Amino acid sequence: MFRAPAVAPQPADSFVTIDITLSGTSSSAGRRALHTALGNDLRLYVMTIDKRHERITFRVEVMSRTIDEVIGALTGALERATIGRVRSTAIKRRQDA
Repeated sequence: MFRAPAVAPQPADSFVTIDITLSGTSSSAGRRALHTALGNDLRLYVMTIDKRHERITFRVEVMSRTIDEVIGALTGALERATIGRVRSTAIKRRQDA
């Protein structure tokens, strides 16, 4: 019987991408609130600013955390926010030969 050789697991990094809508129209206030909730290891992108309804939507990428950790940090730190699309992505790193 043929057996495939065992493959060593590849080290992987992961990140969570989440869309979140906050009250207000100031991207700097929203950024500060998200950095306070999630720390500095993240990337923020302004998706939309809705001046009529006074809300701003960000796409946030948080490195090395699970979806549960990210949502827990957001719900614990923000009084009012709407969580949209959430996705977790694993990035395989090359092993040195």
